[in-house]
Amino acid sequence: MAQIKEGLTGSGKGMIGNLIMYEMYGKTYVRSRPSSYKDRKSPKQLIQRQKMMLTHNLVRHLSPLLRITMKDISIGRSPYHTALSLNMKEAIDGNYPDQQINPQKVILSKGELTAPASASAKRTDEGILLEWSTDNHSDGYNSSSDKLIWCIKDLENTNFSDFEITAVNRGDGKYLLPKQRSQQNSHIWIMFRSADEMRISETKWAGHLEE
Repeated sequence: MAQIKEGLTGSGKGMIGNLIMYEMYGKTYVRSRPSSYKDRKSPKQLIQRQKMMLTHNLVRHLSPLLRITMKDISIGRSPYHTALSLNMKEAIDGNYPDQQINPQKVILSKGELTAPASASAKRTDEGILLEWSTDNHSDGYNSSSDKLIWCIKDLENTNFSDFEITAVNRGDGKYLLPKQRSQQNSHIWIMFRSADEMRISETKWAGHLEE
């Protein structure tokens, strides 16, 4: 609906039939309404759009975690958008339209501490057993008192994700997650935070959890 000020000779804005009325620099203009809108995308735009969808699905529901694990490198933008940017650049394999997230390249944390040299996850009768190497103290800055953080994500059913900031020490080398904390088809990553909560490690993929 159009709005006309000060009678028919006054200024106005809005739509009348197929006409669009608008104001610019104190004057009123009228143009015809386009019969249709076209969403033409170049190949590069289609590639970028798919990458954006994949990374949004990856970090969906993980904002509370990312505010802790990405805060050190998120200057001038949110940790969520930092994670989007990093994973768009680093974690996607394949060619359009078959691009996909490579779980081994996923970045959910970024900081000074080193990640374990190796990590694994397997289902047991009691739950999910996480194990990681503890013999890499000479490879970078870390401590046996660093605290474990784990994250589970189903890359197909993207509404499912879970994480925990634990009091488990890096030096313990293992941790048992309760059985109900996962779905049938999930990936799990681990990272560590220093005991004083000032430093965070890189991300380490621990495995793909299947029944």
